[in-house]
Amino acid sequence: MAERDEAPMIRRLAALDDAPALEGPVLLALIDGEAVAAMSMLDRRVVANPFLCTRYLVQLLRQRAEHIAGPGPGPRRSRPTFLRRAA
Repeated sequence: MAERDEAPMIRRLAALDDAPALEGPVLLALIDGEAVAAMSMLDRRVVANPFLCTRYLVQLLRQRAEHIAGPGPGPRRSRPTFLRRAA
């Protein structure tokens, strides 16, 4: 999770991506100390540096978010249902 002192870095990344700033707790992907992608844990919206290939970093952010908070908003993946006969 991003720290409070990293908020300006996240705002700069959103501006670079021409997107509104992210709200709430944010996961942040850094390369050599530079923010390259970030995702809001509230709505799972992503901002990323459009001049870098961040596709795989965004996938990692999504996986990490799911580990932390479970599946995000939107259609849920179906899980197998196991039925047991009552005794």
